Amino acid sequence: MEKEIIKEVIERIFKSANVEIDKIILFGSRARGDYKKYSDWDLLIVTKEELSRKERQRLAYLIRKELAEHFIDGDVIIKSEKEVEKRKDIVGSIIKSAMKEGVTL
Repeated sequence: MEKEIIKEVIERIFKSANVEIDKIILFGSRARGDYKKYSDWDLLIVTKEELSRKERQRLAYLIRKELAEHFIDGDVIIKSEKEVEKRKDIVGSIIKSAMKEGVTL
């Protein structure tokens, strides 16, 4: 249920901003299945194009705000395909972790 809500919220917000999503990746305890009742939802949203820091922050805020209305605590990271490609092999990076253990929504 929550996964469908998360995906719908993200897709709608990005569509209204005219930003194309490559993929939405759920990672962390929710993806691994070892979460607790109040664990947050770690989300990596990969975009086709690069966005300014301000635009990424704005979109992440809108997503977190709307998810909170559904009682879903989301931790949202937005990166472009190019940024993900550059950081996916860096040891200890959140991107590497998300790409390794994450599941696509």
